[in-house]
Amino acid sequence: MPPGTRGTPPYRLPAPEHAHRVPLDAKTVRSFPPPLKGELGLVPFRSDVLRGNPLGDPVERTVLVYTPPSGRTEGIPLLVYLPGFMGAGWMYASLSRVLNESLVQRVDRLLRTGSCPEVVLLAPDCQTCLGGSQYLNSSATGRYEDYLLDEILPWARETYGTGPVGLFGQSSGGFGALSLAMNRPGAVQGVGSSAGDMAFHLSYTMEFPHAIREIRRAGGVEAFLRYLFQNPPPTLRPQDPIACALEQIAMSACYSPVEGSPGAFELPFDPQTGVLREEVWARWLRLDPCQRVRQPADQKALARLEALELNASVQDEWGLDVGSRIFLHHAREAGLPAVFEEFPGGHFEHGPRLEGLVLKLARALGGPARPGERPSAPRRGTGRQRAESS
Repeated sequence: MPPGTRGTPPYRLPAPEHAHRVPLDAKTVRSFPPPLKGELGLVPFRSDVLRGNPLGDPVERTVLVYTPPSGRTEGIPLLVYLPGFMGAGWMYASLSRVLNESLVQRVDRLLRTGSCPEVVLLAPDCQTCLGGSQYLNSSATGRYEDYLLDEILPWARETYGTGPVGLFGQSSGGFGALSLAMNRPGAVQGVGSSAGDMAFHLSYTMEFPHAIREIRRAGGVEAFLRYLFQNPPPTLRPQDPIACALEQIAMSACYSPVEGSPGAFELPFDPQTGVLREEVWARWLRLDPCQRVRQPADQKALARLEALELNASVQDEWGLDVGSRIFLHHAREAGLPAVFEEFPGGHFEHGPRLEGLVLKLARALGGPARPGERPSAPRRGTGRQRAESS
């Protein structure tokens, strides 16, 4: 010990000339998220409508619920997030500590800083053994529309006393949010689509060749699924040929089930010849939001919304930015309250897009927020009869 250091704080040697230090003053709450101020929970929920579903998927699911830092839930908006294909709400309980924010952490920051009106955030689990349900009722997968709208939403509103409902989602979840708003007019008051599945002739057909090759190579759909279930790959990237085949099989189960034959479905193409099955493809197209927004009944349902928000990234690998613009074009023609915003990046860089939807839906359904001030009462009415593009 150097002379004169006894009884003083630990002696520190000078740093070598080429040493470095971490610039601690540059750390931000976005790059290093702090502990949550609100409360995050995973709540078990047993479904009645999923009992006996054709795929034998779980009846008891876990619902992610986040409540605001104030602990107040009465009368404030309930924002329901629908994850993309192969996603489930409970996955968003994983919180980042370094250089990123989860959706829950983004919402917590917005509420903590007063940038956003208070909301309750809920995310359900609507997965199937094929990856996803598209949040629809199907005789080949199960009654996932009924599960969400007739079981989860009433339970959440009764349990937490929440007010108007905003439904938003990423990719398949964006499709689900738009579809459910059209299927059940008045069930929700706001909708947000982040690169939602639409313009099927652009987004799905690019995967058809990969799916056809994989299914043919395996010896058919059943053989493909049997091998995949028994030999799951260590990684399954979205644009891998196997993932493309699984996704098109899952979409077929959602979009073109064989009525009267539970569990059965039809592909929109012949996996041996590659020929498009026109009658099956036509069933898919009838569910395409870009087609539905042109139908009077669906236009009437969308016109009831307080908010109809779409966004996408300009380099979306499935062209869903283009699909969103097609939807916006038809919405404009119908005078619907659609708003569209573009972001840099690709399909999976969705954090900022989801944050934008949370802000817009919360403000539309709960009023503008100011630091230290409670949000105003929810607005009610027939929706904003306008269409905008950024």
